[in-house]
Amino acid sequence: MRVLDLKHSFSGSFFEFNGALQTAVIFLLLPCCLTADFRAPPLIPNVPFLWAWNAPTEACLTKFNEPLDLSLFSLVGSPKKTATGQPVTIFYTDRLGLYPHIDDAQTSIHGGIPQLGSLKNHLAKSKSDIEHYMPIDNVGLAIIDWEDWRPTWSRNWKPKDIYRNKSIELVHQQNKQLNLTEVTRRAKKEFEHAARNFMEETLKLGKSLRPNHLWGFYLFPDCYNNKFQDPNYNGHCPDIEKKRNDALFWIWKESTALYPSIYLKSDLKSSPQAALYVRNRVREAIRVSKTRDPHNPVPVFVYARIVFIDLTSQYLNQDDLVNTIGETVALGASGMVMWGTLGLARSMKSCLTLRDYLENTLNPYLINVTLAAKMCSQTLCRDQGMCSRKDWNSDDYLHLSPQNFQIQFVKSGKYEIRGSPTFDDLQYFSKNFRCNCYANLNCKERDDMESVNTISVCAVEDVCINSFIIEEPSALPVNWKRPNFANSNQSDIISSATRGLCVLRKDVSGYLFILSIYSQHLKYLL
Repeated sequence: MRVLDLKHSFSGSFFEFNGALQTAVIFLLLPCCLTADFRAPPLIPNVPFLWAWNAPTEACLTKFNEPLDLSLFSLVGSPKKTATGQPVTIFYTDRLGLYPHIDDAQTSIHGGIPQLGSLKNHLAKSKSDIEHYMPIDNVGLAIIDWEDWRPTWSRNWKPKDIYRNKSIELVHQQNKQLNLTEVTRRAKKEFEHAARNFMEETLKLGKSLRPNHLWGFYLFPDCYNNKFQDPNYNGHCPDIEKKRNDALFWIWKESTALYPSIYLKSDLKSSPQAALYVRNRVREAIRVSKTRDPHNPVPVFVYARIVFIDLTSQYLNQDDLVNTIGETVALGASGMVMWGTLGLARSMKSCLTLRDYLENTLNPYLINVTLAAKMCSQTLCRDQGMCSRKDWNSDDYLHLSPQNFQIQFVKSGKYEIRGSPTFDDLQYFSKNFRCNCYANLNCKERDDMESVNTISVCAVEDVCINSFIIEEPSALPVNWKRPNFANSNQSDIISSATRGLCVLRKDVSGYLFILSIYSQHLKYLL
């Protein structure tokens, strides 16, 4: 009996110890599992961040004989109705099926509200439209732009509340004995059910017909963080909107890409609020992208414009590009779609203005962040992932060091890179960014940056950094022209998103010609 007691006591103690050991091991491993962050693999090999052009600017060449340099954009597609077979295809209300909506004259089209639309007829027409606009299933982006109503009942505020009112009227006509509370409850349920069917089944159809395209809805997800008049504005997405996004799990599970928007109004020009606005919208999209599978998220392609939505003749300045493009790249999105209207190519003057903007402002910055992002991916992720901020709400950017590099537009019509990376540059990546492994890859973040000897990355062909890592900043020629450089003696940059007197590291502080906005940033210190 004593032996049995002894055995029982020993085995019990052993299992208790073993269980405690397992618990300890799990506890130690848990942070690693929870902090692992994955990203969708690149749509195009060796292009960790994809640039897409979705503006009707072909007239600059065909009508005015003024070609635009869009070589940095891997995908170029016009949103014009006559354009077919585009690598970027956007489906507006009148281009995909029989989308029920109410027009500006309050006329019901295809039933008006989704409950009165014919899903069967819509899908039949959608099949024909998809085959027309996408005759071949090449790799590309497929964006559905339906903005007349939102599938979440409570988000249909004025002027979209007409869809709620019409839905309530419909239920009341069918059930006159019900009180208003019950009528509204049923109307909400029926509206959201019908809206879901239209959106969900359209996504399924698109994927079945053209599986090589990445399907999603423009402006999904949104987080409605636009109360800029709030004196304590921090850009955060309201908790209620995050919950509403969670309730739209069916969209995220059927989408093969997400297409949030970060368009700016002119009152956010060179504003610290712009960076906070963009930062939180992109972060919410990345959060939602993991709904289907945290280890295999869908890609996030952020829609942006190079002009302000309420002032379409004014281009974003370098400050604004940092607040939009810089934020998006630093947070680890998959790419960006530059959208525009016919106004960009309305006349010869418009085309010349656009060409000048591309040549001197936009393209140099795209080259800068592309090279920096690739350099970080190559060194920190060993080309098996992409970099994103360790602190998502920081002001750390994937920019080349202006002390070590210069980008120059040369007479041949190409860009030339001068300079070499330093060990400090690589340490900046390691200190401020983490590696997000591509899905299905068991990558390991590099922890020995000092072992890296060379860098070989290209933005496009012949616009590359192929260099040994050097100990000290390179000595650039004194006579090297520095267009758009201002206040070049300054070595630090104050981010427009900085809410205090926070100065970024000076070794990798900004992009090459970002020195031209140093003086602009000083106003935030006054």
